[in-house]
Amino acid sequence: MPNTRFQPILPAADTALTVAPVVLRLRGALARGAWAGATALGVTCASAIMAFLPSSNAFAQPSPAVQAAPASAPAVASGAVAEGGGEAVPSNENIPREKLPNVALTSEIVFEVMAAELSLQQGNLAPAFNTYVALANRTKDPRMARRAVEIALGARQLGDALIAARLWHELDPTWRPASQLLASLDVGTGHLAEAEPLLVGELNKVPEARRGQAILELQQMIARSPERATGIESLKRMLANDMQRPEAQLAIARSQLDAGDTAGARASLEKALSLKPDYEAAALLYGQMGPEERSSAIAGLKTFLDRNPNAKEARFAYAKLLLADNQLDAAQKQFETLEKRYPHELSTLMALALLNLHAKHPAQAEQYLQKYASEAEQQNADGAQAYVYLAQIAQDRKDYPAADKWLAKIREDSNAYLPAQIGRAQLLADQGKVDEGRALLHGIKSSDPREQLALKRAESDLLVKAKRYAEAEKLLAAEVKTHSDDPDLLYQYGMVAELNKHYEVMEKAMRRVMASQPENAQAYNALGYSLTVRNTRLPEALKLLQKASSLAPEDPYIMDSLGWVKYRLGDRTQALELLRRAYGIQAQAEIGAHLGEVLWESGQQDEARKTWREALKLDGDDDTLRATMKRYNVTP
Repeated sequence: MPNTRFQPILPAADTALTVAPVVLRLRGALARGAWAGATALGVTCASAIMAFLPSSNAFAQPSPAVQAAPASAPAVASGAVAEGGGEAVPSNENIPREKLPNVALTSEIVFEVMAAELSLQQGNLAPAFNTYVALANRTKDPRMARRAVEIALGARQLGDALIAARLWHELDPTWRPASQLLASLDVGTGHLAEAEPLLVGELNKVPEARRGQAILELQQMIARSPERATGIESLKRMLANDMQRPEAQLAIARSQLDAGDTAGARASLEKALSLKPDYEAAALLYGQMGPEERSSAIAGLKTFLDRNPNAKEARFAYAKLLLADNQLDAAQKQFETLEKRYPHELSTLMALALLNLHAKHPAQAEQYLQKYASEAEQQNADGAQAYVYLAQIAQDRKDYPAADKWLAKIREDSNAYLPAQIGRAQLLADQGKVDEGRALLHGIKSSDPREQLALKRAESDLLVKAKRYAEAEKLLAAEVKTHSDDPDLLYQYGMVAELNKHYEVMEKAMRRVMASQPENAQAYNALGYSLTVRNTRLPEALKLLQKASSLAPEDPYIMDSLGWVKYRLGDRTQALELLRRAYGIQAQAEIGAHLGEVLWESGQQDEARKTWREALKLDGDDDTLRATMKRYNVTP
């Protein structure tokens, strides 16, 4: 039974964990001891709110005055209250000055500040925070409130930081860092309505030349709010005077897409393009609206490119959409246009190479891949992807030295290095040099247990290729003892045990895979097909294969297995239907052998002979195919 009919299932993708910030009111946080053990050492106000600000936000223009001091630095040292009142003089005369009250620096204030800072040093953030809030209320000094904000942010208590930020802004409403921070915290904690006047005020301070970009940055900021349901209307209110700007329409379209309103997004993007026909950013977003909007997106991008033929990114997006829509010839023409205009673009060269490979034009694909490899070397980029495909093309024409040469070029720091070395070992095995291939694998040193296991599994494949099944099974049995819960290893072990006719071992391995991965269609297929081939427990085999088919209804190998068990159970009509479909999807020699046999037994001998002879051209060494033709006295 060839290994090609059974495909290992990759492990499930890692689950992304999202941790939502806990927003607590001031007294609630203190009463429950939410700050106990927290530390703010080294955390600045700016770094703590980065999660709520775009990297190039028009509403947060950094200045030395904005960068808050670490929570461990004494506030007095940074001029918390000037002696005799008045303003502390900034080190840079161009920095806007805070509005400071005329309050004398009394011994009581100094004592309270020093006590608060000592509490911080000892990790007691709540008393320090409470002291600075009280001082801010009593002295009306905004820097006391700012210090309270820093402490709360350092402890990641956003609700408390919001309370202190509101106090800071109340004490100095014209100081931009205070209003910027308050707006960010309002957005981040879901208080969009409170943030709106602050954000509009910030937007109005942006120079006209940057207003369009600022609008887009504003949308990015709003998108971070937990109040997504009201975010679009909030954004529209803030942009009421900017609706004739294409950037405003694009910003609204982004929010609409986030909310799943594709019809609204399409209308907004069409409005943006009517306001600015060469607005490439709007055209690109139009092309990213999802499969259900693909026809409209293709038409929209074509119209845009007719008006703006030099729009590089839009043409690339258009070509990708055509690919997604299976318009391969049209996509290739677009990539060819891009390649003529931008001959050094790696992504375009790779797209053309893959399109030619798909069209079974290996010579043209090889030219593009060689150009890709040359460009990657000149640009100091990783050319591994091209080397792998070039090796495959060389291997297909049995030019093993050339294939090895390409794989040997893959650098050790590339993610493709280990697969490339395994590929080189397989090339040796293809030439009958199995032990040399094993030696190559043994020479690869790795401290990563996953890589070590991959090398052992690759070595087993080499042994199977040489039909040294007993050695392969022994090697995998040793690995199963160490990695008993690895479903891919168990699957491979079961398949090799099948080759050795160790059917109980095979079944036990597959059932362990099914237990750990109930949705693993290939495990059900493997066991069901094994029972079918041995013509035993056919009703059970049918149930297993029906389960596999329900999990992967378009898998041609599962279709073949299901068709074959139907035939064994006497249902030739449905068997023939399934096998024709399977062979149409994947013209593979073993599937052709099964289809031919059912055709023959259904009285269609001429079509059976034709099918078998076509299958021989695909793989003349397939054991199942040759054995079937021999049984029916059909010569190759």
